Amino acid sequence: MTERREIPVKMKYSDKFSNIYATGAVGGFNGYDFRIAFFVDRVIHAEDPSTLPIGIREIQTEVLLSLRAAKELRDWLDANIKEIEKTMGEIKKPEEGQPVRAVDSTTKPYA
Repeated sequence: MTERREIPVKMKYSDKFSNIYATGAVGGFNGYDFRIAFFVDRVIHAEDPSTLPIGIREIQTEVLLSLRAAKELRDWLDANIKEIEKTMGEIKKPEEGQPVRAVDSTTKPYA
């Protein structure tokens, strides 16, 4: 019987590595992978104050994950969010009917 040994893994940044800041994410999955697109919401104000501002959702990057990697990411996020909430308190989402800071496809802030 062959003895199982762990192979050491070294971390290295790719030459294409970059940081982005995201205000949200959208995505989906199929039978093979998860696709998560990270975006930044911005509000563009017109020069004319009587004109309503326009919400812009700019997709910064998309990440494709195997189903296993998506589950590992979920577990990692859950563990870290629990740790953050232990020290800083609950991270609250806006409640229904509360003002939002950016426009998204499900919100009609000027209706």
